Amino acid sequence: MAATDASHPGQAGAPRTPWHWHPDLPLRPPPVSRWPWRPPEVFSWLFGRGVLFSQHTVFVGLAVVAWWWLTPPLETMARFEAGWMLQVWARNLAIYGAITGALHLWFYTFRGQGNTHRYDARPLARNERKFLFGNQVWDNMFWSLVPGVAIWTGFEVLALWAWANGIAPYMTWAESPLLFIAMFFVVWAFEAVHFYLVHRWLHSKALYRFHRLHHHNVTVAPWSGISMHPVELVLYFSSMLMHLVVWSHPIHMLYHGFFLAVGASWSHIGYGNLVVRGRNLFDMGDMFHTLHHRYYNCNYGQAFVPLDKWFGSFHDGTAEATATMMKRQRLAKGRGS
Repeated sequence: MAATDASHPGQAGAPRTPWHWHPDLPLRPPPVSRWPWRPPEVFSWLFGRGVLFSQHTVFVGLAVVAWWWLTPPLETMARFEAGWMLQVWARNLAIYGAITGALHLWFYTFRGQGNTHRYDARPLARNERKFLFGNQVWDNMFWSLVPGVAIWTGFEVLALWAWANGIAPYMTWAESPLLFIAMFFVVWAFEAVHFYLVHRWLHSKALYRFHRLHHHNVTVAPWSGISMHPVELVLYFSSMLMHLVVWSHPIHMLYHGFFLAVGASWSHIGYGNLVVRGRNLFDMGDMFHTLHHRYYNCNYGQAFVPLDKWFGSFHDGTAEATATMMKRQRLAKGRGS
């Protein structure tokens, strides 16, 4: 995605913007989600930063490494025993903590690229009572590392146990390499739909009291990703139950888990790109979801499956879209909803 520096309020002749930096606006769904398809754009997205050189390839790589070298043999997981379950939990804790911690250190502790390509340059919260320990980072780390990793591991343990007992359908590479590769996209699409539906539900009167904890993070950072109430965490990771009924392999399930956990650190990073010595090396944050943290009643899903566009909750980052969102909020308050 092309990017452009947003103008600063103090810059002579520059338009005002609520963002320190933003990509080119208006935001659009990826080429594969726009109709009619433009084959060159779709090809460039698949074999560029959309897929091949994106976080998804990283998560597939993590899944392969985790399955072959960091997961107990499947036959040992036929019974719920503390030994192998703790091994899976420790592996998830180490990988999630190392990646999320490294992202936070680079962008926020060492300030590796300053505010270059940072969406919102405001500092992370300190001395605010809404956060545990009065500190946004420590609060986010607690909810992520304690209930977050445990609940993610619980769904993973259930799937592994089901495969070990022959309960869940098991796919192998040898049966169909093309279907094996396609299943990663199926997981991605299913997760996008599941996330949208669950997220809309979490914004209802009945469940928002649980979701409010995550929305304490208006200015987001890597540890904000799965900083959620345990009720929300169960709903969020419940999409992994698909592997109990859908023909897939543990590598697909592990990719799914890393996408949900580490991918949330990625999408909440608060920066659009990783820039080293002036070179834009990698797309990082997600402006689409960052807009949701700013305005609440928009962009509930993921851009890959454009449900927000289809159901009228899409915010493309422009001032016109903000005005529409604000009007919708005023009308909702007027109805007492």
